[in-house]
Amino acid sequence: MSNLQRNSKLLLYGQALSFMGDYCVLPALLILSTYYQDYWVTSGVIIVRSIPMILQPFLGVWVDRFSRVKIMLWTDIIRGFIFLSVTLLPSGEYPSFFLLLLLLSYGSGVFFNPARLAVMSSLGDDIKRVNTLFAKATTLCVIAGALIGAGFLAVGSVKSAVAFNALTYFVSAIFIGRMNIQSEASLKIRKAKMVESFLQGMKEIGRNPFVLNAVLTMMAMSLVCGVVYSYFPIVSQSIGEGEIGNFILTVTIGLGGFLGALLVNRWGFNSDRGLVYFIVLSLTSLSVFMYSSSFSIAFIAAVGLFVALEYGEVLAKVKVQENSGNEIQGRIFAVSEALIGLAISVGSTLVNFASTLVILSLLIISMLGLFVHTKLVNKLYVTTSNEQSSTIL
Repeated sequence: MSNLQRNSKLLLYGQALSFMGDYCVLPALLILSTYYQDYWVTSGVIIVRSIPMILQPFLGVWVDRFSRVKIMLWTDIIRGFIFLSVTLLPSGEYPSFFLLLLLLSYGSGVFFNPARLAVMSSLGDDIKRVNTLFAKATTLCVIAGALIGAGFLAVGSVKSAVAFNALTYFVSAIFIGRMNIQSEASLKIRKAKMVESFLQGMKEIGRNPFVLNAVLTMMAMSLVCGVVYSYFPIVSQSIGEGEIGNFILTVTIGLGGFLGALLVNRWGFNSDRGLVYFIVLSLTSLSVFMYSSSFSIAFIAAVGLFVALEYGEVLAKVKVQENSGNEIQGRIFAVSEALIGLAISVGSTLVNFASTLVILSLLIISMLGLFVHTKLVNKLYVTTSNEQSSTIL
C-alpha cells in the first residue's frame, strides 16, 4: 500500500468508501422493497440498479473524450443528493417514485464505471497489482458496509443505511477531486464521431478473442448475480423475520470477494486449473445456495460463490487491460457494462416466473458454455506466448 502512487491511493480510498455505501444500501433497498408487498418491486430494485448500464456503449465515447476524473466527481455528487431524497419517501408508499429515484441515481452512475476502469489503467505499469489491491480493499469495505447497515437496522432505522450511502458518495467525491491524471489532456482533443467510436469498440470485442472472452465471462457472472440477489430476501426468511438476513448475506459478497482476490495469483491467469476451480466452485456453491433450507449452509455456499466470481472478475478485467489499447478501453468497458446490466436484470426477473430447477439449469448451461470458450482462449494464449518466445530466441 505504501508503494502506491498518490492517485492510486486517492482512488482506492474513495472507492473503498463508495463500495461500503453501495453494499450498506443494497440490502436496505431490498428490505424497503418488501414493504410494498409485491416481489416485482424487489426485482425492480435490481433492474433499475442494472438496466441503465445498457446506455454505456454510447457513453463510453464521451468517457474517452472528456476528463474521466471529472466524470467520476460529478456522478458521485449527483448520486449522493438523489439517495438523500430516497430517505424522505414514506415506507411502503409511492413504489413508482421509489423506483424512479433509484433509476435516476443509478442512471447518472453509468458514466462512472467505464471512467474508473480506464483511469485504473493509467495508474501504473503493474496493472495486475493495482487490480488485485483494489479488489482486496473494496471487498473488505463491502463487509464493513453490510455490518454498518445491520447496525442501523438493529436500532430500527433502515433508512439511515440509505443516508449513509449518500454520505460515502460525497466523501468519495472529495478524494476524486484531489486526483491529478496528467495523461487525460490527450483525451480532450479526440474528434471521432459517436457511431464511429462505438463501432470501434464493438469491432475490438469481436476481433479480439481475449477481450471477447472477458466480456462473456462478465456476462455469465452477472446473470448469476442477478439470480442470487433476487434470492436474498427468500433465503433470509429462514431466520426469523428475515430482514437482518439480507445484510448478513451481503457480507458474503465482501468476504467471498476478499478471499477470491487472494486466490488470483495461486489459481493463475489464463490457466486451465484456475478455470476448472472457477466453474466447479461457482456451480456447486450456486446449487447449494438456491436449494438449502439452512441459512448457515446457504451463507457458506454464498461465500464460495463470490470467491469464484471475484476471481473471474479480476481475470476478465486484466484480460481487457492487457490485450487492448488504453485509448479504446473506455468503449470496451462501456459495452461490457451494458451487457452486464442486461444480464443482471434478466437474472433478477427469473424468480418471478420460473422454478428454481429451471433457473439453475439455465445457469449451468451458460457457465458450461463459458468453460468451453475460455478453454479455447487459454489454448490460444499458450500458443501465442510460445510463438513470441520463439521469435525472441
